[in-house]
This record gives sequence, structure tokens and C-alpha cells, in this order.
Amino acid sequence: MNTSRALVIHVLLLVVVTTTWGLLATRGRKNSIDMELCMGCICEATSNCNLTFQCTRGLCGPFLISEIYWKEAGRPTITGDNPNRKGAYHKCVTEPYCAAATVHQYLAKYHQDCNGDGRIDCDDFARIHYMGGHQCKINMNHLGYYKIFRECNKSLQKLMG
Repeated sequence: MNTSRALVIHVLLLVVVTTTWGLLATRGRKNSIDMELCMGCICEATSNCNLTFQCTRGLCGPFLISEIYWKEAGRPTITGDNPNRKGAYHKCVTEPYCAAATVHQYLAKYHQDCNGDGRIDCDDFARIHYMGGHQCKINMNHLGYYKIFRECNKSLQKLMG
């Protein structure tokens, strides 16, 4: 991935997800920014961060969220929508703010050290998002998603110093 392209994507995503990621950060503004950038890498690895993506094979929106994932995240909705309304899932996960809120709530629910390094960080969140909260310890080094995620995350670490 081109470093300047990654930076542009992540800056745009910062604007989209700023309001949802602050809740996951535990130690001030730097962690909040780190988490916002992490969300950008998860989105990049998931759908090339296509904010207009609809659905394929039961996975919808820029984060490719399944209906089960959405339900486990607490059935977030767009303001004023009813989570029990038919179509609430699709409307939420294809709208960037609601999709980001869904991922945030899912990660908060399954918050854990998936890679066994003694920390809970972006790598763990990428694993939880892709593999699910109960399977995040499964080796995923060979998966295209994880390769894209790692490259994006590595580029961000270089940019952030």
C-alpha cells in the first residue's frame, strides 16, 4: 500500500470515526488517536474502506458486518431507528458512523489479548473483528485480511514515529 494513500485514507477515516473510538481508549488522547487509526486499518483490510459498499454473502458495509455480529454488538441503530425494525441492521452497518459504532461495541464486548503478548492493542482488535470474539486466538497470519492490516498498521507506526 502506498504510504501517502494510506495516510489520506486514515485521515478521512479519522473524521468518520472520531466520535466512536474515544470510548475504547483508556489512557488519554494519544490512545484515542491510535484507536482511530487502528479503525482505519481494520476498515482498509476489510473492504479497502469502501464507505459505499452494500452487501455480499451476508456481510455488509465498509466493515463487512454480519447480522449476528451486529446483534452481539447490541443492535446499534441510526438515531431514531428501532433495532427491532426489519432493515435496521442493514441501515446501520452500511452507514459509516453506525457501522463504526457497531465495531466499537463489538470490540468493547470481546476486549481481550488475542495474540498472547500481554497487551490489548490494535492487533487484538483486528483479530477480534475478523475472527470473532470467541476465535480471535486462531492463527491468521496467512489471511489476506491480516496481511493488509499488518502492512497498514506498520505504515501508521512509521508515520507516527
